[in-house]
Amino acid sequence: MKNLISKIISVIFLSSLSFLSFSSEKDVLDTIYKWSALEGDLDAQAELIRDDRVMITSKRWPNQAENLMIQKERRAANLSRDPDLKLISTISSPEVRIYGEVAIADFVRRTDFIPSMGEMSPPTFTYITLVLVEEDGNWGIAHTHNSPM
Repeated sequence: MKNLISKIISVIFLSSLSFLSFSSEKDVLDTIYKWSALEGDLDAQAELIRDDRVMITSKRWPNQAENLMIQKERRAANLSRDPDLKLISTISSPEVRIYGEVAIADFVRRTDFIPSMGEMSPPTFTYITLVLVEEDGNWGIAHTHNSPM
């Protein structure tokens, strides 16, 4: 009887762990989908990004505040030329691996710039790798690596 109780407790414990893992993966996916959807609102997007984030594109950007400032200035310059410019960013094929309080996510991001007038350029496709850190129950982006396709 004692052995049966131990087995039941073990099954319940292991089941709860797999639920936590699933929940964490869902939370990470929710964070990266939200991050992508907020590409048009850099201030709201920045709330998902840790202050110590490092971003790598064609060069390494270790200063998140400076990076955000540059992105906002570039966005303002684009909008001054075309105030109705739309930016739509979507992700596909996300893969997530979780290692305790650290998650690694990789996916393909499609970005469409839709001008209010003139020719439309083709979408851009980028391989993205994010490293996220869970702190106080929230996932924050600590590292971004972008590679053009």
